[in-house]
Amino acid sequence: MRMRRAALVAAFTLTLGVGCSSGGGTGAADGPDAASWRDEVKPGQLEVGVLSAKGTPGLKFLENLGGRLEQERPGTDVTLTFANTEARPGIEQRWRAGTPPDVDYGMFDGTVPNLREWADDEALVDLTPYLQQPDPVSGKPWLDRYSPTVRKFMEHPESKKIYAVPSELSLHVLFYNAKLFKDLGIKPPTTWDELLAASSALSAKQVDPIALTGLFEPYMGMWSDHLWLRTVGYQKARGVLTEGKGHITEDPGFLKGLQMLQELRDKNAFLKGFKGTDFTAAQAQFFQGKAGMILMGSWLVSEMKDVIPKGFELGVLAFPKVTGGAGDQGAVMAALQNVSIAAKSPDIPLALDWINRLTSVETQTKRATEIGEVSAVVGVPSPPGVPGIDAVLSQAEALEPRDYGLSQSKAGKPVYAEIARLLFGEQDAEQTLQRLDAALRRVHKN
Repeated sequence: MRMRRAALVAAFTLTLGVGCSSGGGTGAADGPDAASWRDEVKPGQLEVGVLSAKGTPGLKFLENLGGRLEQERPGTDVTLTFANTEARPGIEQRWRAGTPPDVDYGMFDGTVPNLREWADDEALVDLTPYLQQPDPVSGKPWLDRYSPTVRKFMEHPESKKIYAVPSELSLHVLFYNAKLFKDLGIKPPTTWDELLAASSALSAKQVDPIALTGLFEPYMGMWSDHLWLRTVGYQKARGVLTEGKGHITEDPGFLKGLQMLQELRDKNAFLKGFKGTDFTAAQAQFFQGKAGMILMGSWLVSEMKDVIPKGFELGVLAFPKVTGGAGDQGAVMAALQNVSIAAKSPDIPLALDWINRLTSVETQTKRATEIGEVSAVVGVPSPPGVPGIDAVLSQAEALEPRDYGLSQSKAGKPVYAEIARLLFGEQDAEQTLQRLDAALRRVHKN
């Protein structure tokens, strides 16, 4: 899921049309024949878990999509149930109790072991046979609709069965104020040395180089996550941080990344007062021209759409490469907002119809245009407000799961707490490494 603050939203259920969704069922339903599932779609009741909060453009878009489905299939009732942040534990409890939504987010990610367990427990529909069927619009297999770079998020690494499709793609990228950079003659940074130079140039013009929140540790941790991607490499970093394979003191790239982060801190590169600034305010200050750059997910534009000044020129770059770094210089961290279908749904054909509509080229293009969401569907253009995001995606040598799975790991809180202490000036890089080593040994018992 996106890293959204739970305090901003409240759990709610919104019903479109008359009637209530069955919300799942108590017994497993037999799936429709793969070759003829479209012929088996009939009017019915459908409950869909959604990530967008009440009053957001994202929810309005899904309301309209549900309304069109109801109009085209009279007698259908679509229920959108908030299934993000503070509502998530309750939704997952419904899954455990056997009464889940028909369609839901966050139930499968092939790169996250604990999210593969739902598929292993046969709680999810194997979508593979349906995705292998020709799409009536393109004539190609439905599966070909999705970028090959996201396949590992969709499929189980052992069985190669697919249990989810992406409704949107979040890339972690470096945003910069393109007009400000042009006016000041600053080169958009593609290497770490260029990032340091850009930071110095912005500071010289009394502009804070980097917008950052000090009230949400995972957003501060984005910086260490990306630096370790470049100095250590994804697989090694994930093994040490999330899986307990080896120790953080054994690879010098971990200390190197922390030292580079300390250098940014010591250069006063982060937003003045960031320690007490929440993430919404930090993002707003970036768009107000008070900071030149921000490292954030590509949802930034859709999330801040209502406060972006007219004429603001946004630039987008992959996280800078580290010359001589031993890690992955061409990889981009990403998160897919995957949707899955409950095996206990009493109406699998209607659920298939929903995910097919949601991830169609037509719907994804409209979503990109109207609310600025990035898509994993081939042929969908970059959102108008995020120029260059398509280049970042196409040039990525690999998409790696954001944060090494730390957000789903018991190591996440202690790791990000130490990064916060480093950024707050409470300890230096070497002290941070030693405290991280002690914390990880406690967590992984190694």
